[in-house]
Amino acid sequence: MVSLIIFFIIIISSFINNEENHQTQYYLEVINRKNDSILVKIEVAVGDKFYLDYINSKDLNPVYDTFKIREDGIFCLLTEEYPWYGVGQEFHASKDIKYSDKLVIVNVNREMKILPLRVAFTVEQKIRCNGEEYILSSLADGGDPVDVIITTDEGGMNDN
Repeated sequence: MVSLIIFFIIIISSFINNEENHQTQYYLEVINRKNDSILVKIEVAVGDKFYLDYINSKDLNPVYDTFKIREDGIFCLLTEEYPWYGVGQEFHASKDIKYSDKLVIVNVNREMKILPLRVAFTVEQKIRCNGEEYILSSLADGGDPVDVIITTDEGGMNDN
């Protein structure tokens, strides 16, 4: 009888430990909305950063966006950096803006679940994550709508 009780204690404790130790696995995905195909799927973790580098097509101004994966699976645009002001870029006096020798750095801190983009015809858009680079125009046709999202190992977009 004692050995049966010990057996059940071991089984129950291993089940509890597995539930406690299970961490959700997140993925950064680039989805082509035109046909719902997954263009990129990158394993990421809470706290990881990824970057979107692109050229502002109106002013030909390079822009560098930094994002961070949050615990609940959403991501946050931390900063936007560029060498000079251009059309559509943050500039209002109420914004947290700093200046380095070469860049304007705007602390944005905007949380999002989806980053909708359209693949540019004329300029390069690059996503950098975990040491890899992905050029959108080499993954999809110019003009295609794409979404950058965070998904989980349970499948689908994180709805937390």
